[in-house]
Amino acid sequence: MIRRVAVVVLATLATAMPCAGAARPRARSLSPRLSMARDLGPAPSDAPATVLVSLALRDKASLARFLEEVQDPASPRYRRFLTPSRFVARHAPTLRQEHAVVAYLEAHGLHVAYRAPNRLLVGAEGTVAATQEAFGVRLHDLVVGDEVRRAALEEPTLPAELADYVVGVLGVGDATDMKPHLTASAPLGDACCAFGPPELKRFYDAATSFDGRGQTIAVVGLYAWNPADLAVFDRRFGLPPLPAGSIQVCTGSSSRAPGCLYSAGSTEISLDVQYAHATAPRARIINYMAASASLADFAVLYNTVVAGGGRRAARSARGSAGWVVTTSWGTCEDTVPPAWLRTYDNILANATAIGQSWVAASGDYGSRDCGDRPSVDFPASSPHVVAVGGTSAVCDDPATCAGYGYETGWSQSGGGSSRFFARPAFQRGCGVPAGTRRLVPDVALIADPLPGIFYRHGGAWFVGGGTSAAAPQWAGFLALLNQRDGGRGLGHPGPRLYAACGSGVYHDIVGGGNGDYDATPGWDAVTGLGSVSV
Repeated sequence: MIRRVAVVVLATLATAMPCAGAARPRARSLSPRLSMARDLGPAPSDAPATVLVSLALRDKASLARFLEEVQDPASPRYRRFLTPSRFVARHAPTLRQEHAVVAYLEAHGLHVAYRAPNRLLVGAEGTVAATQEAFGVRLHDLVVGDEVRRAALEEPTLPAELADYVVGVLGVGDATDMKPHLTASAPLGDACCAFGPPELKRFYDAATSFDGRGQTIAVVGLYAWNPADLAVFDRRFGLPPLPAGSIQVCTGSSSRAPGCLYSAGSTEISLDVQYAHATAPRARIINYMAASASLADFAVLYNTVVAGGGRRAARSARGSAGWVVTTSWGTCEDTVPPAWLRTYDNILANATAIGQSWVAASGDYGSRDCGDRPSVDFPASSPHVVAVGGTSAVCDDPATCAGYGYETGWSQSGGGSSRFFARPAFQRGCGVPAGTRRLVPDVALIADPLPGIFYRHGGAWFVGGGTSAAAPQWAGFLALLNQRDGGRGLGHPGPRLYAACGSGVYHDIVGGGNGDYDATPGWDAVTGLGSVSV
């Protein structure tokens, strides 16, 4: 009997071991958190499993040079963005490479359920047994923190000829999900002196003749907004209704996916759409929703905004070049597998190359996004994203808020140094410290939930805050700027943002801190360059 069990165990392990000539993809696919997990044992072999294979961009060195030049006002290539088709021709994985990945997955019993127009992602589904055999792994159920997750015990492998152009096999080593950055929402009650759109406009001296007409702001995250809430918000603050073409797009395989429904979790999108709309009231707003908060579903979400595809592809892909995109969802950078970070980086590089401008909340955990050490939030840490931190704001007269009083750095504003991403060329001067790592945030806006900002959700008024209150407003500002500049698309506005330091464009925040860092003159790791002074 003992010998029989030993033979079975050895046979099981043999099917999970890489075959001759196997190699690891370019980056690690397992989260560092898995090393501290408690093993509950093997996953049932007939249980469902999904994976997302990430393919590498071609000629990344040339793409990196192009991205620097297209963002440089002194370059002849300035804002001469690539069309989506030109990007695919120059930098996407080849058709042959994508077909080889598809053929390999299908040969191992997996059904290919997702392919992207830019060929960066191939999604497949099947059983645990098929997944183990395809990638030479053992899938176990693991206790990670207070959650049970299914993950591989070893890094996945592929035949060497495939591994050479595969970034990673994603979904077999995750230990975290995306989270919203909305803080301390509470019913209106007796709240005094919270900000609404009129107070914010007066506080930041944001009177302008531009209204976002002809621009598109994409809100990226989870859940649907309730049109009734938005209608009441608009009437209360004298805003026009959303313009034609403002829709909600589910990027999951089913329109009934949990992440695409209106629910109690829709609080974040309620805040996001209302303040993007209040800042650029004539801009079209499209809500792109992931099927769930998983890293895999968010990768498909991001890539759909950039390259199209998925449900309602004809409507969701049209005109995406030059859009402003805002997200208030993120997660601790240190918990994300390197293959995921590289995958997202490739998608966001594609976004910048076609003229999209991405804005992300920097997080609401101060300088320690991961809890026990200085760390930052992703995607705010990406060099292809404008990271928006938070301030605590006081009006000149709390009763009327007729104008700017002062701001300090909000104690929970996410900020610090990335451990993964290199310092972008534009992040220099203005007190930026020496170093080689990407610094967060770039800019800031009011985020403190005291006194907070008004928003409408579920048929009631609430007061809340968080850097998720700041990011959609910055997206609105960029939409106004793009309208002023002719609407061609801004791409990453980083060089313009940093070149404007000291010009009166910002309120330089010089008080307050977020734990490990203080707000100081010039750039700082609490408020970046400061808040806007339009």
